[in-house]
Amino acid sequence: MHRLLATALLCGTFAIPARAEQELILSAGKGLSDILIQKDSIAGSEMYGVNYAYRFAEYPMSHGLWQWWAQGSYSHLSIDYRGRGQNQDIFELKPVLRWYPGQRASGLFAEAGVGAAYLSEKNFGQIELTTHGNFALHFAAGYRLRSGCAVSVRYSHFSNAYTNTPNPGFDFGSINWHFSF
Repeated sequence: MHRLLATALLCGTFAIPARAEQELILSAGKGLSDILIQKDSIAGSEMYGVNYAYRFAEYPMSHGLWQWWAQGSYSHLSIDYRGRGQNQDIFELKPVLRWYPGQRASGLFAEAGVGAAYLSEKNFGQIELTTHGNFALHFAAGYRLRSGCAVSVRYSHFSNAYTNTPNPGFDFGSINWHFSF
């Protein structure tokens, strides 16, 4: 009950008309193991971040509503590796395509984004990257509330996309809270 009330108050403060043009997205998550794309594990790492997104195009079609967003992000990861604390700061810029199955921006949605990222450290946990500049890729699924706020779950991947070898890359998962304005 307290969570529901807090969410209602917080979203009421940031409530907007149904056609939001901007979002502030707060993220928290964990590094992933080598089960998906990355070569080694950063499963012990913790992540938090902030994203700014601007919707610049919207296309209502018979098979749902498609939106293009420009997104800038900052993420911070920390890990205790071999008794030493390590930090990784990630700056991203990417276009994001979001899809709603209905004709309005409400309820369930899916999104994907591909862009560029700068990683502050080449070494993080078990992973040794070859470049600071990397490609950024994410896939997310979420739910937009009537208030305009949304929650999503995101998988993020960073690598050099084989422009240099080796290409270990790394992944993290996050839960994200979107404030629309």
